Amino acid sequence: MSAVEPRPIVIAPSSGWRSIDLREVWEYRELLFILVWRDIKVRYRQTLLGVLWVVAQPLLTAVIFTVLFNRVAKIDAGGGVPYSLFVMVALVPWSFFAAGVSASGNSLIGSSHLISKVYFPRVIVPAASVLSGFVDMAVTLALVIVMSLVYRAGVPPQVIFLPVAILICALFAFGIGMWLSALNVEYRDIRVIIPFLLQLWMYATPVVYPLRVVPEKYRWVALINPMTGIVETFRAAMLGGAIPWPQLGYSVAVMAVVLVSGAFYFRRMERLFADVL
Repeated sequence: MSAVEPRPIVIAPSSGWRSIDLREVWEYRELLFILVWRDIKVRYRQTLLGVLWVVAQPLLTAVIFTVLFNRVAKIDAGGGVPYSLFVMVALVPWSFFAAGVSASGNSLIGSSHLISKVYFPRVIVPAASVLSGFVDMAVTLALVIVMSLVYRAGVPPQVIFLPVAILICALFAFGIGMWLSALNVEYRDIRVIIPFLLQLWMYATPVVYPLRVVPEKYRWVALINPMTGIVETFRAAMLGGAIPWPQLGYSVAVMAVVLVSGAFYFRRMERLFADVL
Protein backbone atom coordinates (compact mmCIF):
# COMPACT_ATOMS: atom_id res chain seq x y z
CA MET A 1 0.00 0.00 0.00
CA SER A 2 1.25 3.46 -0.85
CA ALA A 3 1.84 5.92 1.94
CA VAL A 4 -0.77 8.57 2.43
CA GLU A 5 0.60 11.95 1.37
CA PRO A 6 0.12 14.76 3.90
CA ARG A 7 -2.38 17.39 2.94
CA PRO A 8 -0.75 20.69 2.05
CA ILE A 9 -1.46 23.68 4.28
CA VAL A 10 -2.40 26.79 2.37
CA ILE A 11 -1.56 30.07 4.08
CA ALA A 12 -3.66 32.94 2.77
CA PRO A 13 -3.95 36.52 4.07
CA SER A 14 -7.06 37.30 6.04
CA SER A 15 -9.47 39.98 4.93
CA GLY A 16 -11.87 42.22 6.80
CA TRP A 17 -12.17 42.52 10.56
CA ARG A 18 -11.29 39.23 12.20
CA SER A 19 -10.21 38.39 15.73
CA ILE A 20 -7.01 36.66 16.79
CA ASP A 21 -7.09 32.89 16.23
CA LEU A 22 -6.35 31.69 19.76
CA ARG A 23 -6.19 28.05 18.66
CA GLU A 24 -3.42 28.88 16.22
CA VAL A 25 -1.57 30.86 18.88
CA TRP A 26 -1.75 27.85 21.21
CA GLU A 27 -0.25 25.64 18.51
CA TYR A 28 2.74 27.99 18.36
CA ARG A 29 3.15 28.20 22.15
CA GLU A 30 6.66 26.75 22.01
CA LEU A 31 7.72 29.59 19.73
CA LEU A 32 6.22 32.02 22.22
CA PHE A 33 8.36 30.56 25.02
CA ILE A 34 11.44 30.74 22.79
CA LEU A 35 10.82 34.42 21.97
CA VAL A 36 10.25 35.24 25.65
CA TRP A 37 13.54 33.58 26.58
CA ARG A 38 15.26 35.37 23.69
CA ASP A 39 14.03 38.77 24.89
CA ILE A 40 15.24 38.06 28.42
CA LYS A 41 18.70 37.00 27.27
CA VAL A 42 19.09 39.89 24.82
CA ARG A 43 18.13 42.40 27.51
CA TYR A 44 21.03 41.46 29.80
CA ARG A 45 23.60 40.16 27.34
CA GLN A 46 26.93 42.02 27.43
CA THR A 47 25.80 44.27 30.29
CA LEU A 48 28.16 45.25 33.09
CA LEU A 49 25.79 44.60 35.99
CA GLY A 50 23.47 42.13 34.27
CA VAL A 51 20.37 41.32 36.25
CA LEU A 52 21.42 43.78 38.96
CA TRP A 53 20.01 46.51 36.72
CA VAL A 54 16.55 45.13 37.53
CA VAL A 55 17.12 46.08 41.17
CA ALA A 56 19.24 49.19 40.62
CA GLN A 57 16.91 50.98 38.22
CA PRO A 58 13.72 51.11 40.36
CA LEU A 59 15.79 51.62 43.52
CA LEU A 60 17.65 54.63 42.10
CA THR A 61 14.40 55.97 40.67
CA ALA A 62 12.75 55.72 44.09
CA VAL A 63 15.70 57.52 45.69
CA ILE A 64 15.49 60.39 43.16
CA PHE A 65 11.72 60.69 43.59
CA THR A 66 12.09 60.65 47.38
CA VAL A 67 14.59 63.51 47.30
CA LEU A 68 12.64 65.63 44.81
CA PHE A 69 9.05 65.05 45.85
CA ASN A 70 9.34 64.15 49.54
CA ARG A 71 12.34 66.17 50.74
CA VAL A 72 12.05 69.16 48.41
CA ALA A 73 8.37 69.34 47.46
CA LYS A 74 7.27 68.05 50.90
CA ILE A 75 4.79 65.51 49.51
CA ASP A 76 3.87 62.98 52.19
CA ALA A 77 2.55 59.49 51.57
CA GLY A 78 0.21 59.71 54.53
CA GLY A 79 -0.99 56.96 56.86
CA GLY A 80 2.46 56.58 58.40
CA VAL A 81 3.78 54.85 55.26
CA PRO A 82 7.41 55.69 54.37
CA TYR A 83 7.49 57.69 51.15
CA SER A 84 10.22 55.55 49.57
CA LEU A 85 8.12 52.42 50.10
CA PHE A 86 5.05 54.28 48.84
CA VAL A 87 6.83 55.08 45.56
CA MET A 88 8.47 51.67 45.16
CA VAL A 89 5.13 49.86 45.36
CA ALA A 90 3.73 52.07 42.58
CA LEU A 91 6.86 51.64 40.46
CA VAL A 92 6.27 47.87 40.28
CA PRO A 93 3.15 48.03 38.07
CA TRP A 94 4.16 51.21 36.29
CA SER A 95 7.63 49.95 35.31
CA PHE A 96 6.13 46.68 34.10
CA PHE A 97 3.45 48.52 32.11
CA ALA A 98 5.82 51.08 30.58
CA ALA A 99 8.42 48.47 29.64
CA GLY A 100 5.75 46.20 28.15
CA VAL A 101 4.20 48.98 26.06
CA SER A 102 7.58 50.21 24.84
CA ALA A 103 8.94 46.75 24.01
CA SER A 104 5.76 45.43 22.37
CA GLY A 105 5.22 48.67 20.45
CA ASN A 106 8.62 48.25 18.77
CA SER A 107 8.60 44.44 18.66
CA LEU A 108 7.50 43.94 15.05
CA ILE A 109 10.19 46.31 13.76
CA GLY A 110 12.81 44.49 15.81
CA SER A 111 11.68 41.08 14.48
CA SER A 112 11.33 42.13 10.84
CA HIS A 113 13.97 39.60 9.73
CA LEU A 114 11.86 36.80 11.20
CA ILE A 115 8.45 38.05 10.08
CA SER A 116 9.50 38.48 6.45
CA LYS A 117 10.80 34.91 6.15
CA VAL A 118 8.72 32.57 8.34
CA TYR A 119 5.00 32.29 8.94
CA PHE A 120 3.64 32.22 12.47
CA PRO A 121 0.93 34.17 14.28
CA ARG A 122 2.43 37.65 14.43
CA VAL A 123 0.66 38.45 17.69
CA ILE A 124 3.20 36.18 19.39
CA VAL A 125 5.88 38.86 18.95
CA PRO A 126 4.25 41.64 21.05
CA ALA A 127 2.94 39.01 23.49
CA ALA A 128 6.49 37.77 24.10
CA SER A 129 7.67 41.33 24.75
CA VAL A 130 5.07 41.77 27.49
CA LEU A 131 5.58 38.33 29.04
CA SER A 132 9.35 38.78 29.31
CA GLY A 133 8.72 41.70 31.65
CA PHE A 134 7.37 39.36 34.33
CA VAL A 135 10.94 38.46 35.27
CA ASP A 136 11.79 42.09 36.04
CA MET A 137 8.50 42.52 37.90
CA ALA A 138 9.19 39.47 40.08
CA VAL A 139 12.62 40.81 41.07
CA THR A 140 11.25 44.30 41.78
CA LEU A 141 8.37 42.84 43.78
CA ALA A 142 10.85 40.86 45.86
CA LEU A 143 12.71 44.10 46.54
CA VAL A 144 9.47 45.71 47.72
CA ILE A 145 8.85 42.80 50.08
CA VAL A 146 12.35 43.22 51.54
CA MET A 147 11.71 46.96 52.02
CA SER A 148 8.40 46.16 53.73
CA LEU A 149 10.23 43.89 56.17
CA VAL A 150 12.85 46.57 56.83
CA TYR A 151 10.16 49.17 57.51
CA ARG A 152 8.11 46.56 59.41
CA ALA A 153 5.09 47.34 57.23
CA GLY A 154 3.87 43.74 57.18
CA VAL A 155 1.70 42.06 54.56
CA PRO A 156 -2.01 43.03 54.62
CA PRO A 157 -4.82 40.56 53.80
CA GLN A 158 -5.58 42.61 50.66
CA VAL A 159 -2.51 41.03 49.09
CA ILE A 160 -4.79 38.33 47.65
CA PHE A 161 -5.91 40.91 45.07
CA LEU A 162 -2.35 41.45 43.83
CA PRO A 163 -2.55 38.78 41.07
CA VAL A 164 -5.73 40.43 39.78
CA ALA A 165 -3.98 43.80 39.47
CA ILE A 166 -0.98 42.16 37.76
CA LEU A 167 -3.22 40.40 35.23
CA ILE A 168 -5.13 43.60 34.41
CA CYS A 169 -1.87 45.51 34.03
CA ALA A 170 -0.40 42.87 31.70
CA LEU A 171 -3.50 42.66 29.50
CA PHE A 172 -3.71 46.45 29.28
CA ALA A 173 -0.05 46.68 28.22
CA PHE A 174 -0.62 43.91 25.67
CA GLY A 175 -3.68 45.65 24.22
CA ILE A 176 -1.84 48.94 23.79
CA GLY A 177 1.17 47.04 22.46
CA MET A 178 -0.92 45.46 19.70
CA TRP A 179 -2.22 48.87 18.65
CA LEU A 180 1.21 50.55 18.68
CA SER A 181 3.11 47.68 17.06
CA ALA A 182 0.63 47.53 14.16
CA LEU A 183 0.71 51.30 13.74
CA ASN A 184 4.50 51.32 14.01
CA VAL A 185 4.85 49.13 10.94
CA GLU A 186 3.20 51.75 8.75
CA TYR A 187 4.09 54.92 10.64
CA ARG A 188 7.67 54.71 11.92
CA ASP A 189 7.45 57.89 13.97
CA ILE A 190 5.33 55.93 16.48
CA ARG A 191 8.53 54.65 18.08
CA VAL A 192 9.52 58.26 18.78
CA ILE A 193 6.11 59.06 20.28
CA ILE A 194 6.03 56.05 22.65
CA PRO A 195 8.70 57.27 25.17
CA PHE A 196 7.22 60.77 25.20
CA LEU A 197 3.71 59.39 25.73
CA LEU A 198 4.83 57.15 28.58
CA GLN A 199 6.67 59.98 30.32
CA LEU A 200 3.59 62.21 30.29
CA TRP A 201 1.40 59.27 31.30
CA MET A 202 3.49 58.53 34.38
CA TYR A 203 3.00 62.02 35.80
CA ALA A 204 -0.73 61.76 35.12
CA THR A 205 -0.72 58.59 37.25
CA PRO A 206 -0.42 58.77 41.06
CA VAL A 207 2.99 57.12 41.17
CA VAL A 208 5.01 59.80 42.97
CA TYR A 209 2.09 61.44 44.76
CA PRO A 210 -1.04 60.24 46.55
CA LEU A 211 -4.33 60.94 44.86
CA ARG A 212 -5.54 63.03 47.79
CA VAL A 213 -2.99 65.83 47.14
CA VAL A 214 -4.35 66.50 43.65
CA PRO A 215 -6.62 69.57 43.66
CA GLU A 216 -10.27 68.74 43.18
CA LYS A 217 -10.57 70.60 39.89
CA TYR A 218 -7.68 68.61 38.38
CA ARG A 219 -8.45 65.24 39.95
CA TRP A 220 -10.57 64.17 36.97
CA VAL A 221 -7.33 63.82 34.95
CA ALA A 222 -6.15 61.06 37.29
CA LEU A 223 -9.58 59.48 37.57
CA ILE A 224 -10.02 59.03 33.79
CA ASN A 225 -6.56 57.46 33.68
CA PRO A 226 -7.03 53.65 33.69
CA MET A 227 -3.60 53.15 35.24
CA THR A 228 -4.75 54.98 38.38
CA GLY A 229 -7.00 52.12 39.43
CA ILE A 230 -4.23 49.57 38.82
CA VAL A 231 -1.59 51.51 40.77
CA GLU A 232 -3.96 52.25 43.65
CA THR A 233 -4.95 48.57 43.81
CA PHE A 234 -1.27 47.62 43.99
CA ARG A 235 -0.81 50.02 46.89
CA ALA A 236 -3.86 48.70 48.71
CA ALA A 237 -2.68 45.11 48.20
CA MET A 238 0.87 45.77 49.42
CA LEU A 239 0.38 48.52 52.01
CA GLY A 240 -3.16 47.93 53.21
CA GLY A 241 -6.28 50.01 52.77
CA ALA A 242 -9.51 49.66 50.87
CA ILE A 243 -9.43 48.33 47.32
CA PRO A 244 -10.62 51.15 45.00
CA TRP A 245 -13.34 49.09 43.35
CA PRO A 246 -14.88 51.90 41.20
CA GLN A 247 -11.47 52.87 39.80
CA LEU A 248 -10.47 49.23 39.32
CA GLY A 249 -13.75 48.48 37.55
CA TYR A 250 -13.15 51.44 35.23
CA SER A 251 -9.61 50.15 34.53
CA VAL A 252 -10.99 46.70 33.66
CA ALA A 253 -13.56 48.22 31.28
CA VAL A 254 -10.95 50.34 29.47
CA MET A 255 -8.55 47.40 29.35
CA ALA A 256 -11.20 45.16 27.77
CA VAL A 257 -12.01 47.75 25.09
CA VAL A 258 -8.34 48.35 24.27
CA LEU A 259 -7.54 44.61 24.25
CA VAL A 260 -10.43 43.59 21.97
CA SER A 261 -10.08 46.53 19.59
CA GLY A 262 -6.31 46.05 19.48
CA ALA A 263 -6.74 42.36 18.62
CA PHE A 264 -9.09 43.16 15.74
CA TYR A 265 -6.91 45.97 14.38
CA PHE A 266 -3.74 43.88 14.68
CA ARG A 267 -5.40 41.02 12.82
CA ARG A 268 -6.61 43.35 10.07
CA MET A 269 -3.13 44.80 9.51
CA GLU A 270 -1.28 41.49 9.92
CA ARG A 271 -1.45 40.61 6.23
CA LEU A 272 0.62 43.71 5.40
CA PHE A 273 3.44 43.17 7.90
CA ALA A 274 5.70 40.95 5.77
CA ASP A 275 5.42 43.25 2.72
CA VAL A 276 5.93 46.54 4.57
CA LEU A 277 8.72 45.30 6.83
